[in-house]
Amino acid sequence: MRILQAIGISSAWAIGAGSVADIYEVHERGNALGIYFTGQFAGPLFGPIIGGYLVERWGWRSVFWLLFVFGCILLLLVVFAMEETYREEAVWGKECIYGKDNGSEKRISVDDQMETLSQAKTTTQSGMMNPLASLELLRHPFVLIFAMSTGFAFGGMFAIENMLPALYTDVYGLSSGAIGLTFISPGLGEVIGSLMNGKLSDIFLNRAKEKRGGVAIPEDRLTPNLWPMAFFLNPLTFFLWGWPIELGWNIWVSIIMFGLQCFAMVQIFNPGMSYLVDAVSDRGASVTAAANLVRMIWSCVLSLIANPLTESIGPGWVTFIFGMLNFCWAFLLLLMKIKGPKIRAYSGY
Repeated sequence: MRILQAIGISSAWAIGAGSVADIYEVHERGNALGIYFTGQFAGPLFGPIIGGYLVERWGWRSVFWLLFVFGCILLLLVVFAMEETYREEAVWGKECIYGKDNGSEKRISVDDQMETLSQAKTTTQSGMMNPLASLELLRHPFVLIFAMSTGFAFGGMFAIENMLPALYTDVYGLSSGAIGLTFISPGLGEVIGSLMNGKLSDIFLNRAKEKRGGVAIPEDRLTPNLWPMAFFLNPLTFFLWGWPIELGWNIWVSIIMFGLQCFAMVQIFNPGMSYLVDAVSDRGASVTAAANLVRMIWSCVLSLIANPLTESIGPGWVTFIFGMLNFCWAFLLLLMKIKGPKIRAYSGY
């Protein structure tokens, strides 16, 4: 049943980002994606709090009854309230941005832009439906790099969520309800970080676009706030979540560090996903689905090994490994900022 549940929710993750790409132009898409991701990240803020007290009061089955009712409400909204947003390329053409020619504005198609920047070839799509077609996007180095970076950042956070209940119970003696309350910190970190990053993404992109004469490129999504998070705060907060627990420090240290780690995580996650949607705007849902596959594989792997490793080497060393994994991969993000247009051109984008 958990597998079927995951299959159902995966469609919302992919289609949502694609719908945002269909509706919003590049200069306002960062903020829209920030709001969209905020909805996804709000779950860890409210879910554990509600679930913890439901378990204490009515038992674990009450959680699934609540999810059943909530799922039925969402199904009704999807069927009767949601509208189709698919961008028909034959009707609307490629997504356009604006440039200036002799002081006047003109429309520049993405094909023309990429031909000017990288002499890239255009991609073609088959009319036959293939559920696995999105996976072929992972053959492109730039897609794989961002899929892996979001996978390590999100997967490490997800692994901590799996380690946390047992450690907080064994080391600090917290109840299910109290453990649920500790998730306020990471939930707030994710929500605040996502909203802030969405605003900053559009601000810095539009600023770079003006300096470039009105042309925006996906690398503009890799904004200055990304680098201190990727190279400093994200790996550091991994270290400072596990070691205080292992050394028996006050629980507030790890609670605060987890909130900061989630804040840093979304500063990596959101730019990476926004980059992919901008770079492959006519296949926004497909590239999101491909990145989601890699991210969820790493979330699964890191979560599976987290608790056995914690029992053998302790939470401090486990989160140290997670932090170093994220730190090392940050150099590939820096490579994409510097050489991104050439790497995309190699793939035809």
